[in-house]
Amino acid sequence: MFLLTRILVLAAALLFLPAANAATGRVALVIGNAKYAAAGTLANPVNDAEDIAARLRQLGFKVVDGYDLGKRDMELKIGEFADALEGAETGLFYYAGHGVAVGGRNFVLPVDAHLDQPAKLKLEAMSADDIVELMGQQVKTSLIILDACRNNPFARSLSTLAKTRGVQASEGLAEMEGASGSFIAFSTKPGYTAMDGSGRNSPFAAALLKRMGEPGVEIGEMMRKVRNDVLAATHDFQRPQWSDDLPESFSFKPAAVVPPAPVKALPPVRIASLPGEVDPRVIPEVTPEAAIEHLITGLYLKTTPDKIEAYVRRMYAEKSNSFGYGFATLDALVAGKVAYLAQYKAWDTTLVPGTLQVTVFDANAATATFNQHWHITPKTGTAFEGVARATLEFIMTPDGWRISKESSVAVK
Repeated sequence: MFLLTRILVLAAALLFLPAANAATGRVALVIGNAKYAAAGTLANPVNDAEDIAARLRQLGFKVVDGYDLGKRDMELKIGEFADALEGAETGLFYYAGHGVAVGGRNFVLPVDAHLDQPAKLKLEAMSADDIVELMGQQVKTSLIILDACRNNPFARSLSTLAKTRGVQASEGLAEMEGASGSFIAFSTKPGYTAMDGSGRNSPFAAALLKRMGEPGVEIGEMMRKVRNDVLAATHDFQRPQWSDDLPESFSFKPAAVVPPAPVKALPPVRIASLPGEVDPRVIPEVTPEAAIEHLITGLYLKTTPDKIEAYVRRMYAEKSNSFGYGFATLDALVAGKVAYLAQYKAWDTTLVPGTLQVTVFDANAATATFNQHWHITPKTGTAFEGVARATLEFIMTPDGWRISKESSVAVK
């Protein structure tokens, strides 16, 4: 009864501690325990926790951190974490050090834990499940990262003692189920031991530090990269695992926002200089669509045999394709048009109302399609007429929009 009462009191304290300060959007609790009174000293948990805390601060987290903490100090840090979570969107718990699974529940171990009896586990250790539950009740997104199970002598002694009491203990952590909105990552698969590492960081922490700051990488994809890094570093001995119940994607660092390219200033439409041209000064805003429509209605459809050279030089690009024939220069195109229209006495074209459609792809390319009614009078013979569907391709030049390709098909 004493044990149950103490657990309930601690849970209530964690859940109802007053919020001393307004939280930021992201809050993390980072703990690294290495100097164990009854289990010797681990090389890297404090290094790992310090480096992870620094990285999280760089990524915009408010970090509550502690190192080589006894049971009471861990409780105080968890309380501080609970305060900071008030109003936050994302909570993260990272732990490096010894951990143990007993009876399917995971415990992280303070440095003053002795655990010479399984009955002392709940008195001297901290339940990882309780911390996960605390986070799930306060934030939308809970991230739990456990780099524990490092050659744990407590697990071996507890396993031996627990056999007589019907409780199973293991060196590795057990699988955990978080509430909706949680992501739980383990440095190695359940029931296995994680390596402490021979450098400054454990293989798992080193991989996290490498991958956390990659812009736009979703956490599941990040963990796949972490797993591959750890497998490579440990020669396939250690395989990180995780469970994902996040309703939305999460990235430690959002993708870099690429500013839009500056809009290229369009050259002004030339002031009217040919018969039939509309003075663009009467148009309030000369948009690409308006400029192209002006070229079609004011020039292209006004072309006559006697003024063909001036109109061609005004409307076409230096290199163009006209009805399947390519022209390398404007002079060549002018010569071709003059020769073709020389056989006609009159050439009259009008726009079929409601058929003009202009599509601007970007500042340098556009197309226009429309139906045109034509009435042609040859120099000899009988006049004839019809309707054709024209397609014009435009490009932007230093002198404005110009036709780069034209084609047509008969409608009737």
